[in-house]
Amino acid sequence: MKLYLVRHGESVCNVRRMLYGRTDCALTDKGCQQAREVGEKLRSEVIERCVSSPLIRAAETARLALWDRDIPIELDDGLMEQDMGEWENAPFDSMMEKQPEILTAMLRDWTKVVPPGGESFQSVRERVGRVLRSVIERGEDTLIVAHNGPLATALTVLLEMPDSSVNKLWFEQGTWSCVEIERGTVRLKYFNK
Repeated sequence: MKLYLVRHGESVCNVRRMLYGRTDCALTDKGCQQAREVGEKLRSEVIERCVSSPLIRAAETARLALWDRDIPIELDDGLMEQDMGEWENAPFDSMMEKQPEILTAMLRDWTKVVPPGGESFQSVRERVGRVLRSVIERGEDTLIVAHNGPLATALTVLLEMPDSSVNKLWFEQGTWSCVEIERGTVRLKYFNK
């Protein structure tokens, strides 16, 4: 089976340089175009199922990418971005001025630093792991549309990489990655294609 991993297209909060996870930001026009483009890039790939974060930027990316395919989109809260707590929907530059030490530490290694009042990496890892187990159990070639944090977490779980590896993985918008699982062996086939 193959798992196709796609990050949502550019969102309004990306453009505004906001710290956000659970804030439901819409796609920009560019983000909508990225979603359609990733759908075209995946045109020749067999996809039997789609599971997406319910946040509009991811769900809309899935809908636009699969607009002409008869594939229902299942929404799963387990794929939502990390809850940023008190930092949710705050301007990045402003928070860097107010709390530079903790924000810099989190940017360096978010597996060890929890945003004030927010969600830990362990929590993200547990819920992403639950989604992956469910998807793998069904054994279907599946498109997973989510956010950089959950996708990086999924890749580290699938490839049995150290948790700190999430800090080095960046899923580009408008691209797709693919993990193949065959007879219990997991291989990264493509990254940001």
